[in-house]
Amino acid sequence: LKKKRDLLRTGRTKKELPVVSVVGYTNSGKTTLIKALTGEEKIQPQDQLFATLDVTTHAGQLPSKMTAIYVDTVGFLSQLPHHLIASFNATLEDVRLSDLIIHIRDVSHPDSVNQKHNVLQVLNNLNLPQHLLDNMVEANNKIDLLDGDSPIPEDDDKAVVNISALKATGLDELRTVVEVKLFEATNTVKTTLRIPMGGPQLSYLYKNATVRGTRVTEDAEHLEVDVIMGKVAFSKFMHAFMREAKQT
Repeated sequence: LKKKRDLLRTGRTKKELPVVSVVGYTNSGKTTLIKALTGEEKIQPQDQLFATLDVTTHAGQLPSKMTAIYVDTVGFLSQLPHHLIASFNATLEDVRLSDLIIHIRDVSHPDSVNQKHNVLQVLNNLNLPQHLLDNMVEANNKIDLLDGDSPIPEDDDKAVVNISALKATGLDELRTVVEVKLFEATNTVKTTLRIPMGGPQLSYLYKNATVRGTRVTEDAEHLEVDVIMGKVAFSKFMHAFMREAKQT
């Protein structure tokens, strides 16, 4: 499992893709949420304990067209069986390496509040970077199952979003919140570049950045390209094409 995770981490680092770890209690809807955010139909949620003992990663587009990698982690339990502690800890290693955490809650569960406290306690005990804990997004899932006696939780906090992953309720808002927080966490560069027509610059950008749009300039000799890219890729691009490329 460790070798597989090392390969996943290397691939994510090379492409400089932002990584979002989805954590929560067993049957809170982690896999259903990732399926909804990525459109991967082959992902099948399983209604059982420890359906996910291995790390799985899935790519999904954010509103800006930037790709994010969602990591499905093992479900939390109040009392973890001893023989599964190693696997549980191993999958949580990826949380430490992520850029953002989504804590998904089943707010229809009668013990939802205690479950939230247990998840936060475990995350605090992992010695995660403080910015990961401070920047966490809380997704209150299964609001479609709440009845009149169980009001929808308040979401005044910008980091709290009420959703139904199964019904696709609130997912656009969640994607927007995730994108904003990822931009903050990763120092992602969002800019417009002026490059020559017919040069190698556009091909480089398509390979190493998210190209949101292109326009031909008035002189018909240049392109204005709207891009989103990691700070390392941006620095490499500017260094390689500093004479031909300019920010506008």
